Amino acid sequence: MAALALLVFLALLIWGAVLKNGDTVFPNVCVSGVNIGGMEREEAGEALENVLATTHSARTLTVQLPDRKLVFDPEMANSPLDTEAMVDAAMAYGRDGGPLTVLRTYVQCKNTAYILDLGDFLQVDTEYIRELIDKTAAYVQREMVQSKITMDEENAVITIQLGYTGRSLDADALYETVLAAYNSGDLSDITFSYNMVPYDIVDLQSYYSEYCSPPRDAYYDEDSRSLVEEVVGYGFDLMAANQQLALAEEGSTIEIPLEIMHPEVTLADLKSAYFSDVLASYDSPCTNNANRTTNLRLACEAIDGTVLNPGEVFSFNGIVGERTAEKGYKNGIIYTAEGASEAELGGGVCQVASTIYYCTLLADLEIVERAPHMYIVTYVPAGCDATVYWGALDFKFKNSNSTPIMINASVSGGYVHISLVGTNEHDYTVKMTSELMATIPYEEIETVDETKEPGYREEKVSPYTGYTYWSYKNYYDLEGNFLKKEKCAISEYEKRDAEYIVGPEEPEEPEEPEVPEEGEIPDLGDLLDGSLFP
Repeated sequence: MAALALLVFLALLIWGAVLKNGDTVFPNVCVSGVNIGGMEREEAGEALENVLATTHSARTLTVQLPDRKLVFDPEMANSPLDTEAMVDAAMAYGRDGGPLTVLRTYVQCKNTAYILDLGDFLQVDTEYIRELIDKTAAYVQREMVQSKITMDEENAVITIQLGYTGRSLDADALYETVLAAYNSGDLSDITFSYNMVPYDIVDLQSYYSEYCSPPRDAYYDEDSRSLVEEVVGYGFDLMAANQQLALAEEGSTIEIPLEIMHPEVTLADLKSAYFSDVLASYDSPCTNNANRTTNLRLACEAIDGTVLNPGEVFSFNGIVGERTAEKGYKNGIIYTAEGASEAELGGGVCQVASTIYYCTLLADLEIVERAPHMYIVTYVPAGCDATVYWGALDFKFKNSNSTPIMINASVSGGYVHISLVGTNEHDYTVKMTSELMATIPYEEIETVDETKEPGYREEKVSPYTGYTYWSYKNYYDLEGNFLKKEKCAISEYEKRDAEYIVGPEEPEEPEEPEVPEEGEIPDLGDLLDGSLFP
């Protein structure tokens, strides 16, 4: 028995020694799920290289962010696996110690698999990890955006464009977390959150107070002498809107339709009731001068929409007011009391007054105050103009109808547009004509300037011919038949002489004396007046 035991012991020693120096991997040794037990070195290396591509790619680390996944590709995050080192480790497994220890490990491998730790053969690429995290942080970075609310009055809709919560990714913290996972070998999914900055909560109550209002009827403002347009009322269900807002996602658009509350009296109603007829209109041409056009436009803007109740008097200076630089008036040409042309603020507005005056003549309204220009103008028919000057001359007319009158005034396309609208109370129309009664020609006055060259001539004052005109109202029935003709007003326009600066006259050259021919007897008169002998 002792000899047998000794023989068995020796056999085990020999077997263990053989296993220790063997050239195959112990049974059931696995690398990344590949059982390479019993394989020789070359065979095991080939087996690992064939399958490690797929098994290695499965060793990914996933970071779950709130809206996306951040996946670290092992081919990028890790250096290539050392297959030869892995085979060496597999071949060396169980061969440490004496023959009996080796034999015992071998027997254990027969019954239990040994899994070689793949992490021992991996190296983490920290530069790749940092770059991927930084790129992701830059991509998800978003500044906080406040909500915007707009009111579409035409379609009666409040539109709420919800804002966006500001967000940022703490790249440093995530980087440390990922490295810790690789270092620990625990590559299970990581959940990581953003840093959030919320936008302000939309306060619909304030917008309800701002946009929701009762309707207001159109009316005539006696202070401004103009029609005031109606105001449409709006309203919405505040509780339902707040509930819709609470359920909406950020960045979404919410439309809240408003209930329209129409006023009972509109501007169109007033115009239809009181201003349905054009009583008279005229378009007077204006010159292409920027300053003068500005003055015309400002005067028309002050007058446009003015309403005169029956018996009220329109005053040009009262409505337009003083023409000042603060109001935007520019320098334009006016005529002084002495007849000179000068630049002054508001120059040119007389054209607006003249155009209104001509319309009042056509509408057969009562003229209260009117003066013709110093010199004749061309933008209205002769004898149908009116001049104004702040503090001195005004143009006034009375609404002599029994219904209100509104004045429409504007400037466009090189014309001043004036129209009087109201309710036509006349069964006739008026046409204006003018009769030239007298013409006063101007004179040319020359002032000699001895410092100028002979023949020099410069116009210093441009001339105007003087005229006297009678204007007439010609009445026609609605069928166009002539009814009567009445004198309207006499207009006397002064002349203005032309003034020139001229140089002195050319000096006369002395005549050459006549020398008598040889043998000719001189005339006694020539001898006496000294023409022959000075």
